Amino acid sequence: MRSLLLDEIAAADMDRLREHLARVLEPSNLGDVYWLNLPPDLLSAEQLAHAQSCGPHRLAVVLDGDCLRLEFLVRSAKGMRCPCIGYASKAQRDFALRFADRLLEELAIGT
Repeated sequence: MRSLLLDEIAAADMDRLREHLARVLEPSNLGDVYWLNLPPDLLSAEQLAHAQSCGPHRLAVVLDGDCLRLEFLVRSAKGMRCPCIGYASKAQRDFALRFADRLLEELAIGT
């Protein structure tokens, strides 16, 4: 899977990340997995057409051990198999990278 991996994060910083992500993102039912919803203006034509039936379209942010992984697979909130699911476009990846940069800056986390 295509993703951004930030590793070797201190345990105290992981705790702060967990608390912050629980406040600013939608938690999943899978423990340390959070959903970063994509804004409508970044959706592809197919994702826009499926916004009601499949949305919101989102990226997974996963905490695992001493790592934060930001996955670049755009998922549907309502299904696992649909043509609107696929790897992020350049604009969607840029959005995700800006999110990660802001997250590290706001929480003063070094990697």
